[in-house]
Amino acid sequence: MEWKPHRTERLATGLFFEFDRMFFRDDDGKELPRDVIRHRGGVSVLPIDGEKITLIRQHRVAVGSDLLEAPAGKLDRGEDPRAAAHRECIEEVGLEPVTLIDIGPMETSPGFTDEIIHLYIADGVKRVVAQPEGAEEHHAEIVEMGLGEAVAAIEAGEISDAKTRVLILTALHRQDLQDRGAHQP
Repeated sequence: MEWKPHRTERLATGLFFEFDRMFFRDDDGKELPRDVIRHRGGVSVLPIDGEKITLIRQHRVAVGSDLLEAPAGKLDRGEDPRAAAHRECIEEVGLEPVTLIDIGPMETSPGFTDEIIHLYIADGVKRVVAQPEGAEEHHAEIVEMGLGEAVAAIEAGEISDAKTRVLILTALHRQDLQDRGAHQP
């Protein structure tokens, strides 16, 4: 089957995304509708300062609860992801990255959205004044913890956000590689 839509309908346009219904045809000519959320993408950055990482606990209306997450935000139209990661780290947790390590893009839920989040690790930070933008950020709590504590929080289900889990586990893996390299003859 060739997955090229023969038509697309825009069902809704929201503040941050569009909602499309795409129509495909299978090999027998049967029409197959698929709903797709179009999103301009975002960034997430894990600030690391020595032995500590910094996360933000904020309310997420879509799931109806507070989540512990790495700083993150949507891309402004045409914005460079690295610049957005730098901006979000300052806005949300008052930390300016010294070095941003590009971990790469992550497709969040490709079964229904084209959203891509660009992931970064901030290796070293400078403390600055936080500049919260949205209501969630104004009511958020900044949480510092060790990388080992963060892994335990993942295992306990206290950190359920996918992008944050990916960043923490990537940082742990990078640390393990560095530790093994330092001990090799």
